[in-house]
Amino acid sequence: MLTSTSTPKFALRPLVTHLIMVSGLSALAFIPSVVIAQPTAKHIVVQQSRNQQQDHVYQDRFHQDYFHQDHVLGTSLDMLAIGATPAQTKQAFLAAIAEINRLDRVLSTYREDSEISVLNQPENDEKPLVISKDLFAVLQACETWREQTCGAFSGRMGQLIEAHQNTDALDENNLSKEQLAQNIHHAEVILDATMLSVTRPQTVQFATDALAKGYIIDRAISAARQAVPELSGLMVDIGGDLKVWGKAPRTSGWKIGLRDAGQRAENLAPTQVLQLKQNAAVAFSGQGARDIVRETTTDSHLISPQSGQALNHVEHSVVVAPHATDADALATALAAMTPAEGMALIARLEKTEAKVTLTNGESYSSAGWNDLVATEQDYGTIRTVANSTGTTSSTIWPSGYNAILDYDIPKPTSSNYHAPYVVIWVTDASRKLVRTLHVFGPQAKWMDSNYIWWKRYGRMIDNVDTIAQPSRAPGHYTVSWDGKDDAGQRVPQGKYTLHIEATREHGGHSYSTFDIDAAPKSNTQNLPAKDELGDLKFRFDRAI
Repeated sequence: MLTSTSTPKFALRPLVTHLIMVSGLSALAFIPSVVIAQPTAKHIVVQQSRNQQQDHVYQDRFHQDYFHQDHVLGTSLDMLAIGATPAQTKQAFLAAIAEINRLDRVLSTYREDSEISVLNQPENDEKPLVISKDLFAVLQACETWREQTCGAFSGRMGQLIEAHQNTDALDENNLSKEQLAQNIHHAEVILDATMLSVTRPQTVQFATDALAKGYIIDRAISAARQAVPELSGLMVDIGGDLKVWGKAPRTSGWKIGLRDAGQRAENLAPTQVLQLKQNAAVAFSGQGARDIVRETTTDSHLISPQSGQALNHVEHSVVVAPHATDADALATALAAMTPAEGMALIARLEKTEAKVTLTNGESYSSAGWNDLVATEQDYGTIRTVANSTGTTSSTIWPSGYNAILDYDIPKPTSSNYHAPYVVIWVTDASRKLVRTLHVFGPQAKWMDSNYIWWKRYGRMIDNVDTIAQPSRAPGHYTVSWDGKDDAGQRVPQGKYTLHIEATREHGGHSYSTFDIDAAPKSNTQNLPAKDELGDLKFRFDRAI
């Protein structure tokens, strides 16, 4: 097995942050019927249906625990374990996280000491090297999907990715992206299953992120089940890609919420819910936070293995398959295929469905996709705004406009660092609370540390648990307000204030506001970083 003593940088970056897992987690400091399986958003209000109410009896038969951990593969881990005792569910979580960390040291291309990074080093060009079973399995799966997709999926694109992110890297080789892509495609990679060895030509730099995270999810589920055979059900979600196994928290099955294409703010509700009644994985790929912003354009981080060009025409692709490894690979491959080719491929695969949405709004789905979509009576009614609030059309919130806040949570150099507790809310001109958008940090003992929000509003909110979630990890985030109040009613045009407050244990306190002029006219505002908050960018504009 390859080894190295280099210092690690950081782990696999998430492909996506757009899936929502809807289930019945009474263990959460959150609304019992909803969980969002991504590191960015847990603000959805769902009213219970009759089916959900009947499920309480079913839930009482099992013990279920929800676990959340940040900084897992460069994103966050959400896990639901259902067993007979708390000791069993905790043991399952520890087994899963141990397996994830082990495979991170094998498969992360963002660590210099990982096995795949050592394999990619120049001194190993053209050499047959014995590698671990896990790395061999991932490389073999990548090569298999490369063949089955006629090159639309590839785990060989390390040099193309570098060239896409840094044009100077391409110029040094005096090759066009298409030439480089073709050289990589036709290069001979030798995988010897008997010896567990791989021979990699100089042209090929393995970059397996588009499949490796799914493989890790599959292995985490297996590790938890092996450690605790008594488990009844599991859900493992890493950065939005997830897999479910066994009994769901409700008799109606596992429910996965999907947002509309183009909706990238982290607090928007799902517009479609998948209902999975058997073991399955869900993976998502598409445009988002990893896209590359250039001087005059923004390019998708997804690249065509055939041409080397950015796949800007695809907004997102979602795949449901029996295994996370396959779902992960297919979600990426569909972005590089024509819709007809992609749907034809999905039709040939058992128990696999998919949906692809283009940036022009066109949508394509496989024959059985609609069979997975839950009806409203199956998952409850997502609270929607009434058609009329008693105001005239000239005074209601301008159609299509959102108030959008982009904010950063910095990570200061500290040996005793704790992620900050963040609250974001909106008030009207009379300072009356209109909408609480986010409460990060559900522990009651810390809610009042954001003393401006808590003193004026928080202590008087009855449903604060329905919007609370774990504290916010360092990173870049977006929150959007669509002009609805906490009752789901559209507010009138006028003056509003958006507030953001952050407090960190053993740290400081920050509070900033933006004035909102809710009229059909775009505007932007910026505030510099201070204390617990990084740069703040506010815009009032048509919905993203």
